[in-house]
Amino acid sequence: MKELISKYKGVIKFLTVFSVSYFGLYLLYVLFLKLSTTPDSFTTLVSKQAVYFLNQLHYITTTETNTTFNSIRLYINNKHIAGIAEGCNAISIMILFIAFIVSFAKSVKKTLLFGLFGILFIHVMNIFRIVILIICMYRFPKYSEPLHSIVFPGFIYLSVFFLWMLWVKSFQRTTA
Repeated sequence: MKELISKYKGVIKFLTVFSVSYFGLYLLYVLFLKLSTTPDSFTTLVSKQAVYFLNQLHYITTTETNTTFNSIRLYINNKHIAGIAEGCNAISIMILFIAFIVSFAKSVKKTLLFGLFGILFIHVMNIFRIVILIICMYRFPKYSEPLHSIVFPGFIYLSVFFLWMLWVKSFQRTTA
């Protein structure tokens, strides 16, 4: 048994650090949601930023808070297009990202800098994803479901995967 643990020490350490950091951050997020007004402040920020860019692209966009579903209803030209809810804010994806890079951490400073860069990158990509998704849902409503359920989640997860690959490559350079 000791040989097995010794042989897979790196994997065990990764899984332990990943699990502890993921569930710790997730617990903090759940507490944040419990203490937040509905919809939460970060989801509200994401919707305001998406609306700003949609308006810049000449899509006359307005919002309305929907307390029944803890979401923000989004309208283009007074036509309801979608609701932006807690799951749209990408915080759960940011938590997953942070747990992964912490699991490979060598330097606190480098991990913090990359973590901040990654969170900002994910946030920007998420706003971009929401804006493009809303435009597609407005222009092509019959494709809303596959765009919302498959295409655009894939976009954000590919963005995170790209960051993870950058981090692992960076990690390999510092350990070689």
